[in-house]
Amino acid sequence: MHEGLCSFTRVAARVGLVMSAALFVIAAAAAPSFAQDEDLDDLMGGFDDDFDASEFEEEEDVAPEWMEALPGGSWAYESIDISGSIASGAVWNYLSHTVADSEGAGGTTDYGGLSRLDLDGFLQIDVALPYEWQARGELIAWYDFAYQINGRRDYNAAVLDVYEWQVDSGEAYVSGPLTDAIDLTIGRKVVNWGRSDTFRVVDVVNPLDNKEPGLVDIEDLRRSKAMVKLDIQRGPWSGQFLVIPEHRYDRGPPPGSDFIPDIFTQFGGGLTGSAPTDDRSDFTGMPGLAGKIDGRFSGWDFSLYGAYVDETQRTVDVIGAGIQNEANRFGMVGAAGNFTRGAFLFKAELAYLTGIRTLRLQIVPPPPPPPVVNPTFLLMNQQRNRLDTMVGIEWYGPDQLTVALEILNRHIFDHPGGNPLTLEITPADNFETALRVSRPFLRERLDITLLAVVFGEKVQDGGLFRASAEFEVNDSVKVEGGWLVFFDGPRLGVGAFDSNDRIYGEVKYSF
Repeated sequence: MHEGLCSFTRVAARVGLVMSAALFVIAAAAAPSFAQDEDLDDLMGGFDDDFDASEFEEEEDVAPEWMEALPGGSWAYESIDISGSIASGAVWNYLSHTVADSEGAGGTTDYGGLSRLDLDGFLQIDVALPYEWQARGELIAWYDFAYQINGRRDYNAAVLDVYEWQVDSGEAYVSGPLTDAIDLTIGRKVVNWGRSDTFRVVDVVNPLDNKEPGLVDIEDLRRSKAMVKLDIQRGPWSGQFLVIPEHRYDRGPPPGSDFIPDIFTQFGGGLTGSAPTDDRSDFTGMPGLAGKIDGRFSGWDFSLYGAYVDETQRTVDVIGAGIQNEANRFGMVGAAGNFTRGAFLFKAELAYLTGIRTLRLQIVPPPPPPPVVNPTFLLMNQQRNRLDTMVGIEWYGPDQLTVALEILNRHIFDHPGGNPLTLEITPADNFETALRVSRPFLRERLDITLLAVVFGEKVQDGGLFRASAEFEVNDSVKVEGGWLVFFDGPRLGVGAFDSNDRIYGEVKYSF
């Protein structure tokens, strides 16, 4: 009773913080702006009325002499554009907590204090090709010094492999027109499907880099995937058709990290510890197929989707007496749409998925007398169909204040419900609700965003709250910081991360 009261008090306090923060932003938006517009005559007073605009005519853009002397130097100067960024970020877990060793050594890892201090780089090269074609290549790399500072021996190999350093490719493709209405793209690409800013319903093509859940929005998490993409445009109608030969999956928290729910480190010596991740990214097997049709009209639009692809997140499969993370092919048909009315935007997404795998514990009753034999628990994998539905509304207020509410339900068909002989890992209905409040300040140099996501129709399955701020120092330098809080819930999902609260910051230089 005492533990339940304490848990309720913690959740109530955190929900109170969320409500207070949201009210603060709304109140700030309604208040008068501190930055008053200057009188136009005063702003222009420093200029001479006899100013000759011809003196500021743009000079001809030519390559430097040293570059022109190189073979193809002039072409490279005119056709190649190089951009990128260098950033350094830190994360501090201010609640001390430990995670059991997933390798069966009986030890623990302390995840309190500094959990990330990284240096990461991003490089993008764009090349203009003949006949309006173009090529792009991206390279992503980072190294996290926190593991050297804390002691690498305190982390298992799987954690170090995912978090300590990576070199990865981003988008890498060539693209251009076949006709006036048809474009072709070949290579690794990110495809953004759907209308939601927080949830994935019809967005089933690209995997995610989700090793730190809740810290970054989906738009910054997608991993590119090799595909052949055909885009067709005719008036308000457009079509997109994909052939996806590459099998690539989510980068998720590995066994031994602080984002593995308790049940997976305690049941049977560790479910995920017994289920090594197949880390391949290959082109074997049947390619995935996907496509969509869009119609865009004044004040409203809609899209129809279809896909036969791998799940971006591997599923746990039972192979004999062992457990393995495997790929799973599923089918999806869906639809999405937007409708604007005054300051409001209404949106919805719907997806029917077939062949989705779910896990359950099957209880095998003991044989007839004597009844002293304990029942046997079998981990089983079953394919089912699922209906995902998302509805949302956005309100655009004064001073670019935006408030967005999204509600999602994932319903599994043929669910056994309260069958006493089964323990379902996945519930029949999974409700998720997201509230996002954002507003710029200081003449749009400072962006404040508040995001709360809760699970369960009665908020009984935990949730998270993130407050973040991004300040533009100048055209090249940005500073970002935030606070991430998890709400207590069942020890199966996000509710198991209630000790993972953290603050974070980053400085980024773009060129």
